Amino acid sequence: MTKILIFFATYNEAGNVTPLLTSITKSIPNADILIVDDNSSDGTADAVRLLGLPRVNMLVRKGKLGLGTAHLLALTYARYMGYDMVVTMDGDLSHDPSYIPSLLQKVASGADMSIGSRYMPGGSCDYTGYRLYVSKLGNIAARILLRIKLHEFTTSFRAFKVASLEKIDFGVLLVGGYSFFLTMVAEAASSGLKIVEAPIHFRERGYGVSKIPAFEVFRGMKNLGRLAVRKMFSDTHVHPLTKLAPCANCRTSYSFIEIKPAGKADGSALAGTCVFCGFCSV
Repeated sequence: MTKILIFFATYNEAGNVTPLLTSITKSIPNADILIVDDNSSDGTADAVRLLGLPRVNMLVRKGKLGLGTAHLLALTYARYMGYDMVVTMDGDLSHDPSYIPSLLQKVASGADMSIGSRYMPGGSCDYTGYRLYVSKLGNIAARILLRIKLHEFTTSFRAFKVASLEKIDFGVLLVGGYSFFLTMVAEAASSGLKIVEAPIHFRERGYGVSKIPAFEVFRGMKNLGRLAVRKMFSDTHVHPLTKLAPCANCRTSYSFIEIKPAGKADGSALAGTCVFCGFCSV
């Protein structure tokens, strides 16, 4: 039987987590669910525990360590625990779990990565005004500058073949905030992964307010420029892949992303970042 993991990150999503978990378990009853919570202050973790769902595992980090590292933690977890496929999504009800089967089917049919697309034919988005304009423009710019024939680069609603993640340089993905999602697509493409899209309807979030900071647009533009320059000089990897290792600080077995050997000649000192506890070694 195919082993499937569904993941979403939370930070103060107590009002959304119960209906989201209920919908996921209805859509994919045989999947395991992973939640990475950044020490929410509104009782999100308590809401999950009260449900008592047997196939839900929750990792609570010590503070707000960022959405990108939460997704990286889920991917390292999926690799370490031997899952066949992993689905990532938002924790605010903007992604409808009823689309998960179509994303998984794309991977089961031969794709390494499938993306739930708002902007491909058949997709739609509830954004209006400035937010819709910025979102569409950003995705069009990514398509042109990175020369990747996709319509959607910035959503977190994705499915992966876990075995294919071994081709991804996780060290390159240690970028701030929402830039992770664009970087992941660029890295997957440069690694030769087959990426496809499936149309979705992207909804307004449920309870709460958006946590995207105002400066995120500018950081995203800077990151896209960096990726476009890299694309100009190389379409494939020219550097060794980073490795996953146990964290010397929190002792988690799979969460330390090694960047390079540092210091000691025997390689016992490693530079990198733990995506569970935030420990950095240089």
